[in-house]
Amino acid sequence: MKLNIIIIDDEQLARKLLENYISKIEHLDLIGSFKSPIEALSLLKEKSIDIILLDIRMPDISGLDFLKTLENPSAIILTTAYREYALEGYEHNVTDYLLKPIEFSRFLKAINKVDINKNDTTTNYKKEIEYINLKYNKKTYRIALSSILYVKGENEYVNYYLKNDEKLLIYGTLKDIELKLPSSNFIRIHRSYIININEIDYVEGNRVVIQNQKLPISDSYKKIFLEKWNA
Repeated sequence: MKLNIIIIDDEQLARKLLENYISKIEHLDLIGSFKSPIEALSLLKEKSIDIILLDIRMPDISGLDFLKTLENPSAIILTTAYREYALEGYEHNVTDYLLKPIEFSRFLKAINKVDINKNDTTTNYKKEIEYINLKYNKKTYRIALSSILYVKGENEYVNYYLKNDEKLLIYGTLKDIELKLPSSNFIRIHRSYIININEIDYVEGNRVVIQNQKLPISDSYKKIFLEKWNA
């Protein structure tokens, strides 16, 4: 089944790059490419759109402000050159957050996440986004679990390593966090580490590699981890 996709980005070169990427994926059907959210409004009312590639900084209205106006929005993949918007983007339960310049492999990974959601027939193609609330710097952020790469315990604190090099240092213990994170996606591999098993690039000896970060697997957790990894 083909997925209808549109691009909203005020930069022509960015639109051309995304159009090229879309043309390489057989099950994507590019319905429109727009330089502002205003231009896309009429099409969004007329057609069923599965994926919106949405830039954040645009002249008329920002991508995040536009997202707030949508009822029952499609899968949103944010695209931006500014990593400081990552945390705010996660608050809106977006499917993914792509940092420019976007590589094709990273783009494909984001699209594959939408495919998983679309094939979940138990929710009538509307997969509920799971999230966790984290207090950081006197603010409470709603963080999509899919945005968490791994979690590291650091004495009385827990450091959440998120996509696009974002980090959140939260007061608490790794044991408490282990109880909160769903075991379907997260597993402890070391007394100091819990990882998102869906984000593993590869396993090498007694280490897992997630976005070029090599994390140790201790002997006490190795058997359970390998059973889940090889299932």
